[in-house]
Amino acid sequence: MTCPQAADVFRNVGEFRLLLHFMRPEGSTVAALAAERGLSLNAAYRKVQKFCRLHLLAVLREERRAGRAVKVYRCPHTAFFISRDLISIEEQLTETFGPYEQLLRRNLLEASANPVNPVEGLLFQVRPDGLWLLPATRSGERWRPDRPGTPAHVHSSGPLYLDYQDARALERELYDLFDRYRGRRGAAPYLLHMVLTPLADAGRLALPHSGYTEFV
Repeated sequence: MTCPQAADVFRNVGEFRLLLHFMRPEGSTVAALAAERGLSLNAAYRKVQKFCRLHLLAVLREERRAGRAVKVYRCPHTAFFISRDLISIEEQLTETFGPYEQLLRRNLLEASANPVNPVEGLLFQVRPDGLWLLPATRSGERWRPDRPGTPAHVHSSGPLYLDYQDARALERELYDLFDRYRGRRGAAPYLLHMVLTPLADAGRLALPHSGYTEFV
């Protein structure tokens, strides 16, 4: 992609979702977009015309309905490359981290408060390798996730001290683990957001280990 105005559509999550509506093989109409996204017909029409001017939409076919032709539009591509010259990686991280963070926080809180096996508090443990924050039961015992009926959920974070080869091996394992489950079509939706990154300034940070673990 070489057009800055077209790249702006991909920078704007709301606009991109409107374009995504037309990335289906059969295409769609202005009226269908308006109904799905809660827009007026005029607002939906203006968006479609904008996408057409930017060559992000094209007319797939025209259908006769009650004596008039209704245009069916489709995005001609389902993959786009946008270079860093036209899109900010930092902005995209902000756009994706923000909604994920809100969803993760809200749903993790709900899962941890489930009546079958709730997390009732935190154990603070100071060890030679740092501070550990471990989920706990009401009696102060360590909480365990293996009670039948407990919702499947994971919250773990903390610093790792790895040689380069080990860090790359972990990276590969995480990619493989995620991909192993991506293609499954089970009954319930889950959200997994994995981040592994080198830390340039870890020496100035007090990073606790947090979440369930068998390590300690």
